[in-house]
Amino acid sequence: MHISKLAIHSVRNISNIEISPHAHCNIIVGENGSGKSSLLEAIHLLGFGRSFRKSKTPELIQFGQDKLTVFADCIANVQVEHLQKLKFGLSKSQSGDSDVRIQGKKAARLSELSSQFPIVAFTCDSFDLVDGSPSVRRKFLDWLVFHVKHQENVASIYRDYARVLEQRNSALRRGLVEQIRSWNNSFVQLNLQIQQLRSEAVEWLNQAVKNYVDLVNQNRQSQAQISLEYKVGWNQQVDLAELLEKNFQNDLKRKTTSVGVHRDELILKFAADPIKNILSRGECKRYVLSLMFAAEDVIKNHTDKNCIWIVDDIAAELDLNSIRAAFSTNKNNQNQMFFTCIEKDLQLIQQVIDYEHAVFHVKHGKLIN
Repeated sequence: MHISKLAIHSVRNISNIEISPHAHCNIIVGENGSGKSSLLEAIHLLGFGRSFRKSKTPELIQFGQDKLTVFADCIANVQVEHLQKLKFGLSKSQSGDSDVRIQGKKAARLSELSSQFPIVAFTCDSFDLVDGSPSVRRKFLDWLVFHVKHQENVASIYRDYARVLEQRNSALRRGLVEQIRSWNNSFVQLNLQIQQLRSEAVEWLNQAVKNYVDLVNQNRQSQAQISLEYKVGWNQQVDLAELLEKNFQNDLKRKTTSVGVHRDELILKFAADPIKNILSRGECKRYVLSLMFAAEDVIKNHTDKNCIWIVDDIAAELDLNSIRAAFSTNKNNQNQMFFTCIEKDLQLIQQVIDYEHAVFHVKHGKLIN
C-alpha cells in the first residue's frame, strides 16, 4: 500500500499542507524548525496513534487550535488488476480523544486504523532498541506481532494482560490477599499466550535478518551473524502458577508482580555476543536498520502488506553506505519511503538515489514548491 494523497491540518507548526506523494520515494527538505519532521509525525500518527517523538497530544496540536487532523488517500496492492482505493482519517483533540475514520465510517478503535498502516520509523530514537530499557525491545516485538497476527485479534490479548497486571498490582499495593490470588489464573493464561506470540516473532526475525547481515558486516574483514535471543520473564523450569505462589510474600512486600512477560527481554546479538559489547555506535545503527528490514520482510511475507518507511534527518542518522543500502532495499521491495533532510544534504542524497523520486520543500510549516 502507498499514500497517494496526504492532507495535514494543525500538526505543530503546520496549518494546512496537502501533497500527492510519489509511490516509492519522497524527500522532505527544510531547515531545522521548518515543519519537515512534523510531516513525518503526521504519517506516524496514522500507524501508531502517536508521534515518534516523546510528545503528549496537546504538544502536537498547533497553538490556538482545538484538534489536529490527518487524512490519507491510499492505494493498496501494486498490481493494477487488484487496485483498491482506501480513505483514512484521524483527528485528535486537546484532551487526547481520537476520531478514527476508515472509508468515511467511524472506527471503534484506533487499532483498526493502525492495522492498515505498517509503518517503519527510523529516527534518532531508534537507537533505543540498543541502549534503551527492555520495554523498548518488547514494544518492537509486539508491533511485529500486532501486524502479523492482527486478524486473530491479538490486540485484545495485550489489553487484557495490561488490565489483569494492573488489577493484580493494585491488590498487592493494598494487601488484598484473596483478590491477588483471584487474578492468578487469568494472569498465567495471558502470559502463556503472549510468550508464544513473542517466541514466534523472534523465530521469524532470526530467519529474516540473515538476509541483511552484510549491512552490519560492511566494514569488517570477517563475517559474523546477527541473532536475537528471547529471554522470558520467569524461570522456564518452574510452572508459572507455582512461581506466583512461591513469590507471593516477596510480591506483597514489594507491592508489584515480579514475574511475567512484562519482565521479558530481547537480547540483540552479533557473533553470539550482546552487540553493545562489540559494535560501534554506527554499526549498532546499521544493526537496527537490519532488524527493521527483517521485520518488514516478515510483515510482507505473512500479510502481503508493504510497509511505509519514515526516516527523520537521514544524513544525521546514517552514513552514506547505509543510506545507499536503505534506498536499494526499498527500491527492490517496492515500498513507499518518506525521509527528511536539510537543504545542504539534498544534492548528496539525490546522487545516491538511482530511481525516480519526489522532492517537497517545507518552510515555516508551509509547502513552498
